[in-house]
Amino acid sequence: MSSGRLANLLIVGVPKAGTTSLFGYLIQHPDICGSDVKEIGYFNYFHPLHNPDDRLPPIETYRAHFAHCTGQRYALEATPSYSYGGQEVIDGIRQLLGEPKAIITLRNPTDRLWSAYTFQRSLGNITTIKSFDEYLNVCELRRRDGTDRKATSHLQGLAIGFYADYLSAWLDAFGEDLRVVFAEDMAREPTRVLEELFGWLDIDASGVSNLNMGARNVTAHARNPRVAKLMYSLKRGGDRLGLLPPVVREPFRRAYLRLNTGSLPERMDPAARRRVDRIYQDSNRATAHALTDHGYTELPTWLESALGD
Repeated sequence: MSSGRLANLLIVGVPKAGTTSLFGYLIQHPDICGSDVKEIGYFNYFHPLHNPDDRLPPIETYRAHFAHCTGQRYALEATPSYSYGGQEVIDGIRQLLGEPKAIITLRNPTDRLWSAYTFQRSLGNITTIKSFDEYLNVCELRRRDGTDRKATSHLQGLAIGFYADYLSAWLDAFGEDLRVVFAEDMAREPTRVLEELFGWLDIDASGVSNLNMGARNVTAHARNPRVAKLMYSLKRGGDRLGLLPPVVREPFRRAYLRLNTGSLPERMDPAARRRVDRIYQDSNRATAHALTDHGYTELPTWLESALGD
């Protein structure tokens, strides 16, 4: 039987809203032990759109990711796709983990969508789509026909930004055991955000100013998306088979960044931003109301303005 404990602290999303950075910040605290890989994804098995034909792996496979954790107060993992997994994922977490604490990071959904687009482009996952406008058109079509949440499509970007579709379920289910963090606050005032989180977790916050709070998982834009797709596939295969130990992985990553990354030859123009803002307008308003109803009084500008619309 695998040794290890179960997580009692989760970062459950949302994707492209600073979850990797937050994970990196939190695991520097001596009372928090991070899982051996950031995104375990175990509870995605409760969502049929992610794993419609797969059985839930034994709980020992989940424990194994924390086998290195010893006496720390919290065992932490971060899987952003949990956030939009629906009630099935929430119930699965409650069923197996009891009453863990959870964190959701939110970001202006317009900026988050652009980040999702450039990220999928950098991985070579949307090589047939030539522009952001085309990407947005395809995402809107998939939302209309009900296929926008299919996990393997790489076209979930628009759907994930409708926070009102799923945030209330987390707020209601977790209550005081949930904290919503705004990516804009984390970028502007990371020390304050971490101090508040450590206070909520009831652990020492005196060393926050000494933490490394540099950004993590910054998208490296691919010059050739097809090469990016090939290299990403090789990396995933190597990781799965244990062929890329850290001593090999880092030089491999640096060589790739040198050869196939550069500036993105595209920007989101003002007309596209206005279009996306309109798409998310009603959801942003509902999200703002859900948060204020649960005691959140300090909202970022994109939510404050939604309340005034």
